[in-house]
Amino acid sequence: MSSAGAVDPLLLRAWQEVSEGIVVLDAHDWRVVHVNPSGAALHGAVPGDLVGRLLSDVFPAAVGSDFHDQLRRTRTEPGLVTWTGPVPGTDRWIAVRAQRVDDHVLCSFRDVTAEHAVEVERDALTRSLSRSLEHTSRLLRMSEALTATRTVADVARVVVETAHEGFGAAYSALSVVDHERGLLRTPFTGELAAGAEQEWQDLPLDGPGPGTLALRQGSPRFDDAAGLRTGFPELMHRWEVADVRYLATVPLVAAGVPVGLLTMVWHEDLELSENQRAMLVALASYTTQALQRALLLRERTATARTLQSSMLTTDLPQPDHLELAARYVTAHAEDQVGGDWYDALVLPDGTTLLVIGDVSGHDVTAAAEMGQLRIALRALAVDRDDPPAELLRRLESVVDSLRGDTILASCLVARVEQSPADRARGVRTLRWANAGHPPPVLVAADGGARVLDAAPDLLVGVGVTERSDHVVEVPAGSTLLLYTDGLVERRDDDLDAGTERLRVAARALAGPDPGAGLDALLAELGDAGGDDVALLAVRFHAQD
Repeated sequence: MSSAGAVDPLLLRAWQEVSEGIVVLDAHDWRVVHVNPSGAALHGAVPGDLVGRLLSDVFPAAVGSDFHDQLRRTRTEPGLVTWTGPVPGTDRWIAVRAQRVDDHVLCSFRDVTAEHAVEVERDALTRSLSRSLEHTSRLLRMSEALTATRTVADVARVVVETAHEGFGAAYSALSVVDHERGLLRTPFTGELAAGAEQEWQDLPLDGPGPGTLALRQGSPRFDDAAGLRTGFPELMHRWEVADVRYLATVPLVAAGVPVGLLTMVWHEDLELSENQRAMLVALASYTTQALQRALLLRERTATARTLQSSMLTTDLPQPDHLELAARYVTAHAEDQVGGDWYDALVLPDGTTLLVIGDVSGHDVTAAAEMGQLRIALRALAVDRDDPPAELLRRLESVVDSLRGDTILASCLVARVEQSPADRARGVRTLRWANAGHPPPVLVAADGGARVLDAAPDLLVGVGVTERSDHVVEVPAGSTLLLYTDGLVERRDDDLDAGTERLRVAARALAGPDPGAGLDALLAELGDAGGDDVALLAVRFHAQD
């Protein structure tokens, strides 16, 4: 630029030849001072049509636009001002470089429409890839969470968390099809409004509603508020009490048989995207597998519980001057079955035999093995008049022949004996052998308790051929307690501390009713272990 503000002719000649668009504007009123052919072509004109005219006349769409705002920056900002953006009123994009020189603003620009289109496509692909990665990651997390479940409650918990975090649902539920009763049963966790649970809890499979309809049709349903009210007007109260504005119901079908239903409720009007619907269908697929596994485990557990219960002695013998009571408390984990058992029988010679044991494991196998050991021990006890150590030694031989895999169990066998001399003194003798089981506790009539902690032998099943008997005199009025380790073991404490807690709490067994004493003992100690607990108490009454 010259000092007088005129455009240098040499520059004009050079600008005429460049491919970029060049426009020189008066910095005060934005009048076009010079434009080269490339710059004029942007407006579909030739340079002569534009020189001397105001930019607002030449390019009215620019007035008030971002282009105009960027251009005004050259009036106040020193140096080069650059920006990239759309050409107002067109579908083209340009990259602009502008700088004030004296009383003029020199602008150069180039068309970047093709580059911008590539960038937009790249960004779209990046977003799509990001969504796909997020989709895959979320599916992986859902799969991992559901793979770790064991019970129906576990599966429902994962579904509820996923519905809230992944889909923004206000409420969700996992329902289980009860084919025998013809019901869709739903374990609720309290998310619904007060009074709403009764509306949803047990629904007839052949009754009205989007959920049962989705089950009958075998395909997902997505219903908005208007569709629910017009499609199922007889259920209007249900939609109102639970504030349902959008509802997704996805059947869980295994081998063509409906096993459950996945339900999600939103309290606002919306429409799930195709991606969200695909995610929901994938969640339903994973949930179906997890639910099948949980239902099978529940069925097996119920079978094992039945087997286990059938093996327990419900009608305990009550020999003269002895009073027996027992309790069995199942583990808190509904998918676990213990191998704990107790037994008591009067042998042919009139001696009372007491047994308590625990097969390792928490499954159907443990319950079956417990039954085998119980039956074998009973058969061995009535076959010969053996002391407890010999009974356990013979039981070891039986275990070797039961199966190829090793059965491991703790077991304590005791006999209540009395010689004529002992009877004259008013005492009895307890003779016991211990194969790795917690020690008995003997409670005196005054409530004082001691642990009969003679060193135990190894577990049944490890091949021990020699075992030891232990003997203690039991005064009249005493109570003997046999128990399994679930009563004293705690994850956050050692076994000695648990045994000491039991010794102190055993004073409850000094009361008049041994059964009530066991209940009191369980109330004090039986809640924190999370394992099955078997208890057998024997009161030694005074003899005439």
